Amino acid sequence: MANVNVSGILQCSDGTVIPLDATLAEGTESNLTTNTDYTVTASNVGDYAPGKVIVSGYIQADHDISYAYILRQGLIATILPVGVKGLASSAPLPLCQPFQLQPGDIVRCLAVTAASRATATCVYTNQGVYRIFDVASASGNVEPVDLQTNNSVGDTLQGQVIIKAFCSAGSLGNTELVDGGGCLMLNEKGMPVGAVPANSPANQNVYWSDVSIPVALNYVWRITSSA
Repeated sequence: MANVNVSGILQCSDGTVIPLDATLAEGTESNLTTNTDYTVTASNVGDYAPGKVIVSGYIQADHDISYAYILRQGLIATILPVGVKGLASSAPLPLCQPFQLQPGDIVRCLAVTAASRATATCVYTNQGVYRIFDVASASGNVEPVDLQTNNSVGDTLQGQVIIKAFCSAGSLGNTELVDGGGCLMLNEKGMPVGAVPANSPANQNVYWSDVSIPVALNYVWRITSSA
């Protein structure tokens, strides 16, 4: 896997912009720091602009990107819009909620190869919780599990309702192999009770769909993909 450029901007409520840029290894989750063309040193966002309130932005990679988020004290504090270079929207895409930076906040992201079949189902709940459920290769029947704990969605978000979600599923060709159009939520009986459409960051910027998916114990995600 190659080293590739990952860059982006975070738009703040006061009209200022935080520029991000780094060379990162594909397939390895890494820190994305400030762009040294415009900042004195490559800094983590929380140390560069503590107190600033992020309202929108985008993170882009050369070939493909699975997800990006801000890490705070070991937890996913907010999830950022992702895409591939050359597909930027006309303006930065809004976050689910404005996010105020604190010292120590870090942007983390996973750039992947153009042929990657990794998927990431990113969610935001009615309790203001962000989680990412990923799988390294969506081939056959697979269950995306929590990025940080490897637990199921039922164990992670029991009693909450997912109100926004997106599923990044690699290249357009790989996305077309996903049956049922995306990532399904199955209840304890194995029946679908919700769905998140699969999208390709290489085809369009991936961003939130409005959903209403209740989560209970023993619920799981399911992606079914052709070989």
